[in-house]
Amino acid sequence: MSISGTDAYDSTDLLPPLVERALTAARAHGFPHSCRPEQGRLLHALAGGARHLIGETGTGCGVGLSWLASGAGEGVRLVSVERDPERARVAAEVFADRPEVEVVTGDWRRIEEYGPYDLLVLDGGGTAKSADDTPADPARLLTPDGTIVIDDFTPAADWPPLHEGAVDLPRRYWLEHPALQTVEIALADDLATLVGTRRRLAGAETTWRGLERGQIVRGVVTRIAPFGVFVDLDGVEGFVTVPELSRHRFDSLDEVVHVGQEVTAEILAFELPRQQVRLSLAALAPDPLTEFARNGLGRVVRGTVTKAVPFGVFVRVADGVEGLVHRDTLTGLSLPEAGDELSVEVVGINLVRRRVALKPTST
Repeated sequence: MSISGTDAYDSTDLLPPLVERALTAARAHGFPHSCRPEQGRLLHALAGGARHLIGETGTGCGVGLSWLASGAGEGVRLVSVERDPERARVAAEVFADRPEVEVVTGDWRRIEEYGPYDLLVLDGGGTAKSADDTPADPARLLTPDGTIVIDDFTPAADWPPLHEGAVDLPRRYWLEHPALQTVEIALADDLATLVGTRRRLAGAETTWRGLERGQIVRGVVTRIAPFGVFVDLDGVEGFVTVPELSRHRFDSLDEVVHVGQEVTAEILAFELPRQQVRLSLAALAPDPLTEFARNGLGRVVRGTVTKAVPFGVFVRVADGVEGLVHRDTLTGLSLPEAGDELSVEVVGINLVRRRVALKPTST
């Protein structure tokens, strides 16, 4: 969101009717931080390339979302998450006659419940712009060739990019992200946006530098980054994304590996533009979720709450398998804390998205 974005619109601007409606709502509720028209026109154009699903964090009163909805093609769904209940209510009213648009109230991480996305706009969380804002994972949230947008930077011409005299670490994080091909687009003298496309792993190359896809290799961990782990394969750089580190849930990467550790991994693909080998440690471990899925659907189990998050709680239902009890299903119940036991029914299993959906039971 832009600090004075709502006021950046001139009365002579020719705007899509839905944008006019959202802008009117923002002004009526005194919300100043709307997406600027320069940003909106970019979002409008990018939305036209989405095939199925568009996501957004930070709805505000819906101005940015209205640009996206106005540019999206027929049949494309849009999901936006807003943490402030009142702003979410206002935005939902703006789109009351647009059934393809859903406004969700809660922490930005609720966007993870609906992906993967053809286009994901990070404006209210997941941007890594503050120490307590965990960056979104484009490898998990985007479709192959999907696009991610991180808004509200000031243009930078130098490398490394600077902000207020110091290295702009969030900007550098996204520009160097190994899962993305990211560019910075200057929209005005005081405004720039980062647009990244998820890299499609090489599909035709089955061998490279004496290595072969599917081969089991050993290497040494050389660096741990927020988005994955770098591994030295006798002079060739290997990389393990966070989802490929383990089939078990973990809170930090150093719970799984440490620098200097020797690891064994499967080669998934070759990222030739980066001269890099994509690896998986998880591929060599038994998959507890697949085993659980054989007879887990519909079961009632008693499990331990492993983590409480703004949108619900995660419950361990089997060794190496956790599911989400959404907050909406805990009506009338106090939110459990980590360590509590909870009886739940398994109501959904998705092996592709690796999700287990749970609901509480009375037993």
